Formats: sequence, structure tokens, C-alpha cells
Amino acid sequence: MNSKQLQYFLITVQKGSIAGAARELDIAQPAISQQLANLEREMGATLLERSFRGISLTAAGELFAAHARKLMSEINSAKRELQQLVANQEGTVRVGMLPSVGNVLSMSLISSVNQLFPKLKLEISTGPSYSVREWLEKGQVDIAITYEQDVVASVMDCEPLIEENMYLVLGVSEQSQIYRSLQHRQSINFWELSEYELLTPGPKDALGKLIASYEQSTGVALKHDKAYSGQLMTGLRQVMQGEGLMILPSSATFHLEESQLLKAIKIVSPEMKRTVLLATNRNVPINDASLKMISVIKRVVAQVQQLDQWRGVLAPDVESAQALPVERLTVFN
Repeated sequence: MNSKQLQYFLITVQKGSIAGAARELDIAQPAISQQLANLEREMGATLLERSFRGISLTAAGELFAAHARKLMSEINSAKRELQQLVANQEGTVRVGMLPSVGNVLSMSLISSVNQLFPKLKLEISTGPSYSVREWLEKGQVDIAITYEQDVVASVMDCEPLIEENMYLVLGVSEQSQIYRSLQHRQSINFWELSEYELLTPGPKDALGKLIASYEQSTGVALKHDKAYSGQLMTGLRQVMQGEGLMILPSSATFHLEESQLLKAIKIVSPEMKRTVLLATNRNVPINDASLKMISVIKRVVAQVQQLDQWRGVLAPDVESAQALPVERLTVFN
């Protein structure tokens, strides 16, 4: 017995004749008659009474028809679910993230998705934290990688990825008095930051909120007078040119540190850090494609942390994720 036989049987019953079923299915009558005869032979019972007026169900046919309807319903349901699964596996997943996160994740994430799920298409959008939040709220991205300072609990379902360390970042120049005074330092107290002109984003940005919270908790007022566009790459260029210092995570600067264009000094007393979260919109069901993308994101985060490109403490769920083969990663400069 197969689904074709069930389909022919049920449509013949519905139309009341083999001729009617042939017209409905656009199939020759002998083909339908043969399938029905094979079905009755396999079931070991006469299912249809045939006459010049058409067909009618026997008692065995009535019993079989009830089961046939259930079976066809299950088969059609399975087809729909499988089609949806295939569509999800071959679908597009839109991920929003901040430029600092994109700097350390984008290229390796694209490479890993291509390797592990080649039918998935990844679209990455980068922007300030408040933009990433708005994209998720409006359904313009499926997954957001953002900071705890920009969480809206009523909209977002969040899980931690990494608690990242924050650093004072300065340009490397022997002509700079600031660099000469700090070049051998591996850590710096938070209160000491008040001695330097800083390039900081406004209070609307998650980093601006973080800095303001540390100023409030420590009672240390920092200098925010330097002109800053709020664009990470522009700010880093200003730092390299000696126009100010920045407070940033290693994800934003590791490539410039490796090139010895910047120096990053860990901020301590108190240790300055923040939690990076993976967020989805709680009002939108998560499909299979997004679940696969989340698994890849966790593995890539674990990889770049292992490479010391993103310094901090992994969340337990990320730490236990199976790591991809470790290799040097290409990043945006």
C-alpha cells in the first residue's frame, strides 16, 4: 500500500465513480482501476461495490476509508513539516551586531556557516547598540548580539555569550608622552582614567551607559570633552593619531594590537567588564535555521576567545560548545 493508492481510493469514493476520479486526477481510468484492485488484493477485502451507477463502499470499505483519511492527513502533515524544515535549512538568517563584535566575529562566522551549513545564508548588519535593539524589535534581524545595557526584557529572550574585559586603548608612538608613560603598564586603575582625555560615545549607546555606570559607582568623573563621531573605526583612527584614548573591549582592537598600532591596558580596581548577550525576539518563533545559526555563533565565540582575540570569561553554555578547528582568522580592518 502506498500514498498513491490511498489518494486514488479516497478521490474515487468522493467522486462516486472511477470516471469522476479519472477526470479529477487527469489520469486514465484503467490506471486507477488497477491501483484500486491492487489495494483490495493487499488488504484482502473488497472495499468497493461497482455498478453501472458508480461505486459504493462495502462495510470493509467504510472501515478502511476512515483509516485512509487519517493516514493521508498524517502524510500531508509530514510533507508540510518537511518542506518547512528544508525551507528553514536553506533560508536566510539576519544577525545584527555592534561593530566591535563584528570585528572579531564576522569573517569567522561567515566561514563557519559556509563550512557547516552551506545552504544557510547569513546576512550581517552592524550598528550602534540602540540600532541593533530596534532592528530586533521591528523584526529586521532574527538574532542580535548586544550588551546587557541595551536589553528590553519584554521583547528579548537573552542568553550570555561572554563577559568581556574592558581596556584603556592608546596609540603607539614614541613621540607621545602618554604612550611613554604607559607603555610598560599591563593594568590601570579606574580612577587613573580621569587623568586622560577620552573619546566616548553618548549616553544613548551601551558603551556610554556602561562608562556612566562606573563613574557613578566609583565617584570618579572622566573627561569626555574630545570630539567623537561615535563610529568605532573613526575613533580608532583618532586614537592611532594621538587625538585621545578610548575604553574598549579586545574584540574591537585585537587586530590593531597584533599590528602594534595600539596598546590596550586592562582596567582594574574595579575591574571593568560587561556581558555580551545573544538575543532573539520573544514574540517571534525561532525556526530551525536560526537555531543552527545560534549554535555556530556559540562555537565561533568560543574559538576567538581561545585565540585570545576576545578576552573575557565565556558563559558556561558557550564554554561547553564544541570548538571549531583553531586557526588564525581574517578580520575587517
